[in-house]
Amino acid sequence: MGNAFSELLRRHRLSRRLTQEALAERAGISSRSIAELERARGRRPRPRSLEQLATALDLTGEEREEFIAAGHALIWADRTGRPGRDDKGTTIPSDLKWRQLPADLPDFVGRDGELARLRTALDPDGNGTRLAVLSGPPGVGKTALAVHAGHRFSSWFPDGHLYATLRGAGADPADPADVLAQWLRALGVDGSALPAGSDARAALFRDRVAAQRVLLVIDDAGGYHQVEPLLPADRVAVVVTSRLPLTGLPGVTSIDLRPLPGPAAVKLLCLVAGEDRVRAELSAAADLVALCGRLPLAVRIAGARLAARPHWTVETFNERLADERSRLDELRHGDLAVRSGLHLTHQRLTPAAARAFALLGELGVPSFPGWPVAALLGVDPAAGAAVLEELLDARLLEALGCDPAGQPRYRFHDIIRLYARERREAEIGQAEWTAALSRAATGWLALARQAQDHLDCTRLYLDDRDHPAAITDQRVAAVAAGQPVEWFEAEREALGGLVPACAEADQAVLARCLAGCTADFYDLRGHYDDWQQAMNVALDACRRAGDRSGEATMLRGLGSCLVEHDDHDTTISTLYAAQALARDIGDVAGVALAGKELGLMLSITGRVHEAEAELRAAVEGLERAGLPLSRSLALTMLGFTLRERGETAEAVEVVEAALDIARSCGARSVEAYALRGLAGALLACDRPRQAEQAARAAVVTFEQVGDLIGAAQSLRTLGEALARDPHRWDEVEETLTAAADLFRYKGHRWGLALTELSLGEVEARLGDPRAIERLHRSLRYWTDEQVPALQARTLMALAAASEQRGDPDTRELLMRAYELYRVLDAPVAAELAVRLGMDESATRPKIR
Repeated sequence: MGNAFSELLRRHRLSRRLTQEALAERAGISSRSIAELERARGRRPRPRSLEQLATALDLTGEEREEFIAAGHALIWADRTGRPGRDDKGTTIPSDLKWRQLPADLPDFVGRDGELARLRTALDPDGNGTRLAVLSGPPGVGKTALAVHAGHRFSSWFPDGHLYATLRGAGADPADPADVLAQWLRALGVDGSALPAGSDARAALFRDRVAAQRVLLVIDDAGGYHQVEPLLPADRVAVVVTSRLPLTGLPGVTSIDLRPLPGPAAVKLLCLVAGEDRVRAELSAAADLVALCGRLPLAVRIAGARLAARPHWTVETFNERLADERSRLDELRHGDLAVRSGLHLTHQRLTPAAARAFALLGELGVPSFPGWPVAALLGVDPAAGAAVLEELLDARLLEALGCDPAGQPRYRFHDIIRLYARERREAEIGQAEWTAALSRAATGWLALARQAQDHLDCTRLYLDDRDHPAAITDQRVAAVAAGQPVEWFEAEREALGGLVPACAEADQAVLARCLAGCTADFYDLRGHYDDWQQAMNVALDACRRAGDRSGEATMLRGLGSCLVEHDDHDTTISTLYAAQALARDIGDVAGVALAGKELGLMLSITGRVHEAEAELRAAVEGLERAGLPLSRSLALTMLGFTLRERGETAEAVEVVEAALDIARSCGARSVEAYALRGLAGALLACDRPRQAEQAARAAVVTFEQVGDLIGAAQSLRTLGEALARDPHRWDEVEETLTAAADLFRYKGHRWGLALTELSLGEVEARLGDPRAIERLHRSLRYWTDEQVPALQARTLMALAAASEQRGDPDTRELLMRAYELYRVLDAPVAAELAVRLGMDESATRPKIR
């Protein structure tokens, strides 16, 4: 049985009337090899042989591309053992991980020479850097060629394709850090695992794609500053499009695109406007593409205008283009180029549909379900659904299918949205627009509250429920209540866009309620960038409006979000500011809630006495405020702080009280948090069996509520409990490795470093030489993060490993640990002083 490559080889050889011996002589390959390739007898072609055979067969253009792609696909199929078939019937690997390339243009024409250069540049068996830049003027077809090449050479990149547009030629260029975040999310890194800052994200991205057979397509770059942070490790293939040639990039293959040749431009016109129509006026068509400068975009626009006006002849359009003073108006790129066609469509709309079209365009969300049409218009759901159908029939909206919550979803094409915004500015006043926005945003807020009430997560109490938001469509409300996580995920971009829209329209209360209501979801799913952006925007809006209560709440929300970031000083100062403002306006609950977060941060940074004071005050304040779940969390945090101070028995009592509260409220996520805290406290009391039971229960509960990071943290605690039994080392290693793998998969650096520390401690006890390197990695992390308690703990583990090896550095390591514990006023400092032969009382600092 043959394959696509063997069939192509035989077909091309016979069509050129060559014997196997004659082809072998022309290609410099043995005739036996050619015979085996044609019979598909297990032999795979070598990459260099593919080029030799293609040249010997005089293959050019698409025939050559198809032949070489089939050969490469056969090579990859042999290496991976997972063949599939592409749209040309070529065998390719079937397990692409990431497929972000836009669809290939069905009417792509020409560019044979440029594709040949790209083939050479991107060839995985070549010697170059596999970096190509497609440059040229606007409209020359840079993006179309990059995407077409990605699909054409797809078999070379079995691990996937990543795509991003940088908007470099526009007024709002993309930040490379945001692009890296987008790609990292596609690679499985999200939430708190996503590093802050371009450099950290770039490093993690390079690590994730190293040794992967991946193609990156970076579209519309404005210059080196946008491209360089995105370039991955060597050998990952990259295609960049830019108006600039970017020849300064190391090892780049720079391809400057020229307008299409005349015949290719006429072919494109035929494909867009209709073959029979254009061929009937072939001479006029040649004149038309010449008047268009043979730029692909201009020819495509001309073809589209002809297709939209079936009563026009090609010659009629030529007459309109003949006047050079008006030609650019006739062929203008962007919304001006399509305005006339859109205007004709818009004129046919009913008044209600025209108004909805304008309002939806101004709303500016990337996509939306059907119900906002009625909200924007202020009509009942049935009338809104009828208008939506009219817009779909007019092809002014695009149906996207169902979102994760099962709702049909819609969007504008970007150019159509621009035209819709123009209609809003021309036809609808600012006051009417603000009222419409308020109705739509209130509808989203009502549904977000419905979803929030059904989330199994901790409560941050950032939404102001005194601001009313009624649900008008019960069918949509049932979706939000029945699938709260899926609903929030589906509406995530829309909700993120509504907060700044409301802020810009001076609707500060709506902005802060939307931001506050979505924060619980952001916290649950680890969408910390979204959370921080929403808090900042709403905070600014509250300050402009003089809303001090909203300002205090948004400050607290911002501080709670920053807890998950690395800037501890900023986090603590933000929370202190929130607490002070809440105290100033008499918000007892706000003071206590801010104190709870402050206590956590102060504990993490080793300021345990301050942390204890904040947490005890928070526990009392939350009881007065009637917030039992937050009180449970505060008690669990207090248990951790007491454990750090050596008050282990009280720590167990405090966390057991927190667990009782969580269970009485039926809050599984809070219960899981308390169970993990209880496991740590029991372990500190040397009760490993009970700690194991609590940790196992925490793992199960976190898994049930879908919190994988919480489950991983509980696995780490379980591993530490198991490590107390010297006969369970295999189980310990398996458990801690599972936790580390999960942290690594999610990109959660803090959890991974803590698990590495736990593994290092176990390995040090076993005398495993891997302990030293692992613990040094952990020490570097805690030093960089400025977490003294964990620095000291790591130093103690390193000292134990060094002592087993008879290393003279053991005392120095113990001294460094002692100094940290002494500053922290930790009980272990006294034990270390005795061990080191020191008078600990003479060096012990006063309790702060």
